[in-house]
Amino acid sequence: MTRLWSFDLDGVLAEPPFGWNPAINRDVGLLPDPDADLPIVDAGQPSDRLLAATWYRFRYVLRPPRPGALQAVKLASAHGRVIILTGRHERGRRPTEAWLADHGFAAYVDELVMNATPLKSARYKEAYLHGREATLHIDDDAATVALLARCGIPAALVAWPRNRNLEYPLGVTFCEDMSDVYSLIERIALDD
Repeated sequence: MTRLWSFDLDGVLAEPPFGWNPAINRDVGLLPDPDADLPIVDAGQPSDRLLAATWYRFRYVLRPPRPGALQAVKLASAHGRVIILTGRHERGRRPTEAWLADHGFAAYVDELVMNATPLKSARYKEAYLHGREATLHIDDDAATVALLARCGIPAALVAWPRNRNLEYPLGVTFCEDMSDVYSLIERIALDD
């Protein structure tokens, strides 16, 4: 069986603006939705095209990669499929793909999965990974890792001040930085 490694983008692979990560959802009490399905969405609204051409064109472009992120993705790629599963809206696909290419990630990523649904990030990732055999999902969002762990998906939590000192369920591995993520991927890959 081919391993599936799933990486979040902002706060994991890309630095948030000014090194501050206020978007972390701290609700670690979310319970799994047994009927988690991705809703069908019409992404061709005029407002989507306008936002894609303006706000989303520049929103993420200046964010540098996090130290050690490329090495972790390369290692995961050597041991299976790599997807980037982000809560970023589909409107930002083109600049996100350009960012991945500019920083060397594109060569190691099999798929970029972006949210074009009304679901919030944690629920979107739950619905996307529902029924897939993910080896590990790496995220910085407390709600996401707690929810995925409750769904039986092993999750690595990349440390930020807003996601510390919370009660996480079994299945969540705390990682101080991307070098810890690298070591975790290495340990899992060696368990073959």
